[in-house]
Amino acid sequence: MSQQWDALVIGAGPAGMSAAAVMAERGLQVTLVDEQDTPGGQIYRGVTRPQAAHRFMESKDYNAGIALTRRFLASGARYLPSTTVWFVEPGRVLARQGDATREIRATRIVIAVGAMERPVPFKGWTLPGVMGVGAAHILQKMSGITPAGPIVLAGSGPLLPMAAAHYLEQGVPLAAILDTTPAANLARAVPFSLPALADAGLLWRGLAYMLTIARKRVPVYYGVTGLVAEGADHVERVSFASKGRQYHLDVKTLLWHNGVIPRTHMAASADLKHAWNHAQQCWETCSDNAGHTSRNGIMVAGDCAGVHGAEASALQGELAGLAIAAELDALSARDARILARPLRKKLWTRLAARPFVDAVFRPCTRSYAALDDDVVVCRCENVTAGEIRAAVAEGITDVNEIKLRLRPGMGPCQGRMCGPALAFVAAAAAGLPVQKLGMLRIRPPLRPIPMATLCTLTKDN
Repeated sequence: MSQQWDALVIGAGPAGMSAAAVMAERGLQVTLVDEQDTPGGQIYRGVTRPQAAHRFMESKDYNAGIALTRRFLASGARYLPSTTVWFVEPGRVLARQGDATREIRATRIVIAVGAMERPVPFKGWTLPGVMGVGAAHILQKMSGITPAGPIVLAGSGPLLPMAAAHYLEQGVPLAAILDTTPAANLARAVPFSLPALADAGLLWRGLAYMLTIARKRVPVYYGVTGLVAEGADHVERVSFASKGRQYHLDVKTLLWHNGVIPRTHMAASADLKHAWNHAQQCWETCSDNAGHTSRNGIMVAGDCAGVHGAEASALQGELAGLAIAAELDALSARDARILARPLRKKLWTRLAARPFVDAVFRPCTRSYAALDDDVVVCRCENVTAGEIRAAVAEGITDVNEIKLRLRPGMGPCQGRMCGPALAFVAAAAAGLPVQKLGMLRIRPPLRPIPMATLCTLTKDN
């Protein structure tokens, strides 16, 4: 008979490690599983590796990551790295570990799989040498690899100036920064500016990045539209328009970023309720302030339920862990409330600036309507914007029906890289709000796994 764990946490990022640690410290039997071979998630990726401190953007991030990781590893929670969860339902998960499938049963499951970069297609985005800023940071953190220059950074979002400042401080030359943030966003953000001062530290960090860019005299182009990556078998040039003028720059690497969105695939596969976030134009998993979802026994914590950053995610994970500890009688309800009170106060501070940041970097969705018909939207199945528009012209206005017709979302990424763009392109063609087209239905396995793995089931003892 397989063991019944008190709690299973999926994801070793800030939220997952915090949730697992607080539960294990109170005597609960906890297992944490994660795809990576070391803890840290994306934001603290590779934090325990040798020389990791030199590969982080800021010492503050490294120190926070190493402290959180040490607490988790000392908590007594069982840690299963290099383990890929591919099926989730209340009470159990199935995960690939090596060449076998492992069934893990638990009274409570906490999904803490974080966020991902928003995929926004543009002409030439599939060329070698074009990659996401987040992917470039993974290379930096894990291997110390810096992209070849000249480098151009393009897009919108708080990670863009952060990445630029980090590269400049390392002595990596930047040819230019292409800011696609609509100017109208600044006016929308004004009503949220005063409340944002409660987390002035976050705003000062952003200002420091901008000052670094100005001090290094990096050309910054604002209001960029019509971004095109050009080249034969590798990106060689980038073309764009800014303030009514057309520009062409020679590049070897084009790093693009358009903000981050919650990873909702796992929650969607578990049939959890989701809601549309109008400010950030994405789906989020519905949950209360402790992480409870629409299905008993499954909770969410951190950026997978709404993007708020690493510090807020760690606090949300700890709150979810305290709630479970109280529900499973490892902690009295009164003690749980007392312990949660200062955490909620800190969380309020960490969330104070989010409406301002979300307003400043609200995604511009007009670019989807402007995509040329030959631009590939689904890279796995090579589905173009023109093919999606043709399906809409035939009367198909549901993303799952388009998926059945054209196969976008049926490749190895299962819609992670094309699902949001598919919906926006189709919505623009149909003249409908994007949320009206629905979410892609996600079916297990959540990750590509060999058939042999499906045939091998190991009970968790």
